[in-house]
Amino acid sequence: MRHQRIMPWIGSLTLIGPLWASPVWAVTQSPGPALYQVRATWHDVGATPHFAGLDIRLHKLFVSNLSQGTLTVLNAQTGVKEATIRLGGTLHTVVVDQQNQRVYVTDIQRGLLDVVNPATNRIMARISVGGHPHGLAVSQRLHEAAVSNISLNAVEIIDLNTNRVIKTIPVGPNPWGVSINSVTDTIYVANTGINPFAVSPAPTINPSGNSVTIINGRTLTVEKTVVVGPHPWNVLADPVTDTTYVGVSGAHAVAVLAGQRVIQDIGVGQSPHGLALDQAHHQLWVNNSASNTVSLINTQTNAVSQTLPVGVDPQGVTVNPVTQIAYVVNQGSDSVSVVAPGVKEK
Repeated sequence: MRHQRIMPWIGSLTLIGPLWASPVWAVTQSPGPALYQVRATWHDVGATPHFAGLDIRLHKLFVSNLSQGTLTVLNAQTGVKEATIRLGGTLHTVVVDQQNQRVYVTDIQRGLLDVVNPATNRIMARISVGGHPHGLAVSQRLHEAAVSNISLNAVEIIDLNTNRVIKTIPVGPNPWGVSINSVTDTIYVANTGINPFAVSPAPTINPSGNSVTIINGRTLTVEKTVVVGPHPWNVLADPVTDTTYVGVSGAHAVAVLAGQRVIQDIGVGQSPHGLALDQAHHQLWVNNSASNTVSLINTQTNAVSQTLPVGVDPQGVTVNPVTQIAYVVNQGSDSVSVVAPGVKEK
């Protein structure tokens, strides 16, 4: 299948070189004290692990295996593999809705959003969205999901009561990441401008992929498009502070949005990809996929407090807000790095 042949390119993409060798984005960085350590590396996680979702109540980590069409289920406390869920296709983003006891997974190759019961590890539904669904965010309050679609240049809104697409909203070129502010019901979409499913022999890179589309989640209409820098891969909204963080891969930075404008750019490693937020401890986790590191940003100061080496080509990251343990998914080394608090700040 053509999709399977080119999918490894997604994980290994390094956005450096002449095209964006001289970014104009101002960055802020401070070293800070060492607060976290890599405590373990789990290897029985399946081939080409990409993203992960954490069920805190069941102590389960669900890892998508990009090229295998499987979800690997790990005990989140021990790292022991408990199950392999065979879904098929090319699996990408994983979101665990603990309130409604669902695991949602985007299937890029087959144009599906798969729904899994986290207690039984069984498939509950397959929602057809068409195109190439990629990013995913779930609103528990509205009981809706927003799915970014690379090939449709759109975000699709799904009613999770009926498991049907209720609206398709055009956005910028080739959207990858998507996030929902659950307080303001605002949807943020990273317009990456990279299409690995183009008809041409090589994936296409659109220089117009440099923005975030802001959508009113109540009216499902576009409010504004904000330029953030070259090729933003992921976006994450903090509903407590009404701040949004965007991993801008071409600038090797995280753009900070307050409302509908960029207020700061924070320098991180090369090609920031996965993002995770620990609201309780004011930590933003950023996977630097081309640097093989994870950066921690203090969201009270918006400065990098620590950068840790992890595995090869880290993609997704998720964090337990109770234990402060983060799980970094390393696609290139088929592993998960378990990062936990170490030396406490004085």
